[in-house]
Amino acid sequence: MQNHSSAFNLIDRIVCLDVGGRGIAGLFEPARASIGGGSLTEAAARHLMSLQAGDHVFIITGSLTRASVSPEIAENDGPIGSAVLARAISRGFHAIPVIITDASIRDRVAKVVEFSGLNVVSGEQARIATSLPRFTGVAVMESAAIEDSAARRCAKDLMEAYAPKAVVACERAGMTADGTYRNALGQDYSDGREKLDYIVEEAVDRKIPTVGIGDGGNEIGMGAVKDAVAKHIKHGDVLCAELATDVLLPAGVSNWGCYAIAAALAILKEDASLAHTSEAERRLIEFSPSAGLVDGMTGLLDATVDGMQPDVHISVVKLLEQTVRRALR
Repeated sequence: MQNHSSAFNLIDRIVCLDVGGRGIAGLFEPARASIGGGSLTEAAARHLMSLQAGDHVFIITGSLTRASVSPEIAENDGPIGSAVLARAISRGFHAIPVIITDASIRDRVAKVVEFSGLNVVSGEQARIATSLPRFTGVAVMESAAIEDSAARRCAKDLMEAYAPKAVVACERAGMTADGTYRNALGQDYSDGREKLDYIVEEAVDRKIPTVGIGDGGNEIGMGAVKDAVAKHIKHGDVLCAELATDVLLPAGVSNWGCYAIAAALAILKEDASLAHTSEAERRLIEFSPSAGLVDGMTGLLDATVDGMQPDVHISVVKLLEQTVRRALR
């Protein structure tokens, strides 16, 4: 296999562009140092390269951006990226992505997953689908619990039921040092939020690889670079999530981190079809309001993500597409 280190390094730098000016670029080198150097996207993708048909991967997502208004209001950053990564996992490995999010927004996230091309089915139906010779793209949706002891039980139950080979958390707020969840303003927005951190903790205890993706410092995984979050992110000393992951991938927009891993998988598998496309990005962003997912920055059901127009996100995807094409040329 060719050495594609330059391509992986470029992918890292593309998705860590701090277009929103939130200070995320300051987390890039500390995140690399936390894995001993080298490409973050390559490290994340390699945790998925041993997947076999029927294996499970947990993808944890969903930001209840305004739960004090309604626990059904959630943003499109996170679910879109998770759907793209789920598609790559399903198509590339015939594995089963299990997308875990709050019950209050599960149907909304499921719509985006379906729009990405996957059939949302039960766990048993997914096992049947991946055992047959004719490919069917499938994903499973799960939720946990809000109350602490119930959330811990749910985490153990999900682990026992699916035995995932890896756990990825994308744009999922993590518990802070004081036991609360904080938004980008440092405000407590714990209301209505399922404690999905315990799933990652279970994975760590069981030595299952974990990947965290975030763009604001408050996401699961950011505990790996806590000092850098305090230094570079506004309110970082208050909002930083405690939980660290094996690989932390800071991104200008969390969705981009998922696109980066899909691009790295495309290179490692030598299959360009696993990479996200600019056409699919436009369709997903334009679809997200009808799925009931808002722009987390504006709070509007608009076809924008993190306050940025679709063309910004499409341009990032085009850069990733070109990087994959060049690596596989």
